[in-house]
Amino acid sequence: MKRKTAFRMVAAGGRVLRKEAKTLAKGHGLKRSGALIRNIAIKRESNAPPGTVQYNLGVKHGRNLGNGKKVIKFLALDKRSGRVVTKRQNDPFYWSFHEFGTKHLDKKSFIEQAFKNKRTQAAAAMGTQLGKDLEKAGN
Repeated sequence: MKRKTAFRMVAAGGRVLRKEAKTLAKGHGLKRSGALIRNIAIKRESNAPPGTVQYNLGVKHGRNLGNGKKVIKFLALDKRSGRVVTKRQNDPFYWSFHEFGTKHLDKKSFIEQAFKNKRTQAAAAMGTQLGKDLEKAGN
């Protein structure tokens, strides 16, 4: 029970942060194709240190895009090298350009800003989930 409760608590906090990150990304005007916003997700870290539960908030992209979903892959010709490469439809590979900025693109941080904006609400959601689990265990 202790482990399941910890998973549920951290996931509840992660959902609050994910919702805020999606809202901020829409506010920055990153909704051209919608791929970036659809792929903002939380993922449980399988290699967390013993006795801890860790979730990561980020954007699914590249090979990780296809977990459980049908991903349309297609072959394309790279004009520069002349090679045939595999591409994935709706792959937001460019998310880090917006999050961290580049030489030519200003930083439009949405994940970092979501944590700054909603860290207290995420902690409150974790506490609420803990209360629900303790109440369920008491019955």
